[in-house]
Amino acid sequence: MVKILHTADMHLDAPFTLEDPSLSEVRRGDLRSAFSAMMMYVKDNSIDLVLIAGDMFDSEFVSKETVSLVVKEFSKLPDCKFVISPGNHDPYTAGGVYKKTEFPDNVFIFSEPSLSYISFDDLNVDVYGYAFTSSTMERNPFTGRKPLNPNRINILLAHGDTSSPISKYCPITENDIAESGFDYIALGHIHTGKEPTKAGETCYAYPGCLEGRDYSEAGHKGALTGSFIKDENGFRYNMKAIRFSRRRYAVERLNVTGSSNNDEIAEAISKVIVKNGYGDDTLLRVTLEGNVTPELKINKKVIERQLRDLYTFDLIDNTLPLYDCEALKYDPTIKGAFFEALLPMLEKGTAEERELAAMALRYGLCAIDGTDIIDFE
Repeated sequence: MVKILHTADMHLDAPFTLEDPSLSEVRRGDLRSAFSAMMMYVKDNSIDLVLIAGDMFDSEFVSKETVSLVVKEFSKLPDCKFVISPGNHDPYTAGGVYKKTEFPDNVFIFSEPSLSYISFDDLNVDVYGYAFTSSTMERNPFTGRKPLNPNRINILLAHGDTSSPISKYCPITENDIAESGFDYIALGHIHTGKEPTKAGETCYAYPGCLEGRDYSEAGHKGALTGSFIKDENGFRYNMKAIRFSRRRYAVERLNVTGSSNNDEIAEAISKVIVKNGYGDDTLLRVTLEGNVTPELKINKKVIERQLRDLYTFDLIDNTLPLYDCEALKYDPTIKGAFFEALLPMLEKGTAEERELAAMALRYGLCAIDGTDIIDFE
């Protein structure tokens, strides 16, 4: 039995450009902490083989301190073997991090775009792989290739894209996987973790990223771990997902039609928070939708003060003022002309344009009527 951990897409030192600048370095620290937590798991569970399927670093931004941390963590576990297949964000290049860094002897890095393999006789494992040597790879290096020794546990470590046959990031089709002859294909590149599945006789999986970097990578993140066995009964695996992320992004859409004040909206958001167990590990974004009274100005600060502890809270207001649109459409006064001018943006604009148009409609009609916008600070 071989105990393995499959990880990918750590993007150590990623810039977190969508964050509040004051939080960017904190989040980079969270990512390094997630890596250290994973390494502690490797130690505590006596993992034999760690498969890193590309994009361990964000090479454009990686610091000497982070590289030193990685080398130190690898050095602490000399009995564990670490195999790396560089991806499109950390390609193997002459001036790149892999070429410039002296890694310990238990670290094995693929350096060519063609398929090669490393034999671990003590584990009865052959690990095949390749390296991105630039930011793109338009050809799949393992098409038409098969493992040389079918009696071994044959693993392919592959950074590649199974979502598009014309991808610039090593397109891999399900047919490529099914015909490969490998026992397990450890994939990287797609940041959403997927449970191991099979194409033909080959098992394959994406572990997802180690720590979400923005709201498009919502949910807890981590790696896949388990065991491989190959004997006269064939290849068998037992894999599970393990969380290592310090924080999680969460995205909710909430219809607040009929709400007349910020307290009611805060109460509705609080119910969502309690229902889903969001807490101080959560970076929550809520998009408000529906129709609210024209006088209401939705105020993030007021709402945020009434919520239970979250790590961060972001609010997008896509609500529309609750007007009689049919009446406004045929209103012969300046109100009708104002509404008609904004209608194309309200109906067909981007989210940002709809938000701006809805705000303009609220303020404009209230100004025409001589009423005030409600803003409870």
